Amino acid sequence: MSRYAWKERTWDGAPTLVLIDRDAEIEVEIVPSVGFNLFRYEVQGEPYIAAPSTLAELRAATSRYGVPILCPPGRVRNGSYTFEGREYRLPINREPDHAHGQLRDQAWHLVERGANETDGAYAMAVLKPAQVPDVRPYWPHHTELRLIYRVRNGELLLEGSIHNRSAETMPLALGFHPYFAVGKEEAARTRVVLPAAREWPLGPDGFAAGPPQPSALSDALRSGVAVTELPAYPGGSQMFSLAPEGGVGEVRYGARGTRLVFAFGDRFPIHVLFTAPWTGAVSLEPYTAIMNAFNEPWPAEMTGAQGLKAGETFRFGWSLRVEPWSE
Repeated sequence: MSRYAWKERTWDGAPTLVLIDRDAEIEVEIVPSVGFNLFRYEVQGEPYIAAPSTLAELRAATSRYGVPILCPPGRVRNGSYTFEGREYRLPINREPDHAHGQLRDQAWHLVERGANETDGAYAMAVLKPAQVPDVRPYWPHHTELRLIYRVRNGELLLEGSIHNRSAETMPLALGFHPYFAVGKEEAARTRVVLPAAREWPLGPDGFAAGPPQPSALSDALRSGVAVTELPAYPGGSQMFSLAPEGGVGEVRYGARGTRLVFAFGDRFPIHVLFTAPWTGAVSLEPYTAIMNAFNEPWPAEMTGAQGLKAGETFRFGWSLRVEPWSE
């Protein structure tokens, strides 16, 4: 029997795809019709991603479960910003602002799936935002997003690209919002480790209230903070600029005797840390830029605000693995 496999399943009437690494006892499940959301990640029978109870629950709140893709990530004040003299108006979906983009709501086109000893078990999907009726009014750029999830050698990997096929530079802001499962009974023994260099102060509206500074929390996160000790900032989140040599976070499960290692590289210099009140989960969210980046007064080198030139491709990726660990 081959180490890797994939199979189709139906979840509440929607087709899903299950990727399997038999040797590592890994199963992940993806629903292409709802944002290509990876809503299940189990290792040796333990859930490491907080999943919704039903498909209807996910459709009603696509940013609240699984691993939603955020484009743009975070909030955009009043749902508008200007880039290279062009105004972009996004729908108000979190009054009075826009939050998390709409790619997480869309049906992605599954273009390839397979399993072999070289590539592992994998699934590839594509989305062209300008062809989506809900997105087209505020996204005039001819853009192709491509994502590949795979399980291989005991890891869950994401490989992705954004290709700008339009004639002008487009604004680029991307993030992911993985909900790492933490049961109530294990939260006090679960610690988050993050290579945070500076913390962005957040105002009551959840937006940055000033430039980032070293803080007690950013210092503590480098060695680990219990989930139960994370502060409840406005909006329930904290935002950090990472150390240049960063790119790896951890969720250390004392009760399970494991740690989840989240390697997100150098494409995501901003990180949001969020504890979900509606489900047992903590989110380590890699962002290319701070929320509302194109409206803020600080230098792009600080906020991460950037553009993708005509004909260019932005490539990114991250990986998860679970390994033994003891307190």
